[in-house]
Amino acid sequence: MNEDRVREELIQNTLDKVKHMKSAANRQLFDLEKPEEVKIEIKVDNKVAHGLFVPSKAITGIWYASEQTYRAMKKDLFAFGETLDEIKEPYNCHSCKTDLDKQFWHFCPYCGEEFLK
Repeated sequence: MNEDRVREELIQNTLDKVKHMKSAANRQLFDLEKPEEVKIEIKVDNKVAHGLFVPSKAITGIWYASEQTYRAMKKDLFAFGETLDEIKEPYNCHSCKTDLDKQFWHFCPYCGEEFLK
């Protein structure tokens, strides 16, 4: 338990140092309060296996998914930010027996079956 407290203090001290780091022009180097904005685009490519997202090799922020996966995914799934772990909803598909997190899907992206209530 004592090691956890020491580790937490070390992390907090490091974070405090980062918050106060200045550039050569005496400007703040890092704004830890400003939210990070990440934009992605998902395009349909039926060559991608169901339930998967494949990043574009050529363009940053572009991902590919099958039409079934695209229809199954909740369109606001990336809007949750860091709270995703807090609202996990484990589910085992009754049809294909795949384990997934139901919070991201309207139906099973792998086999297309509706979720049981």
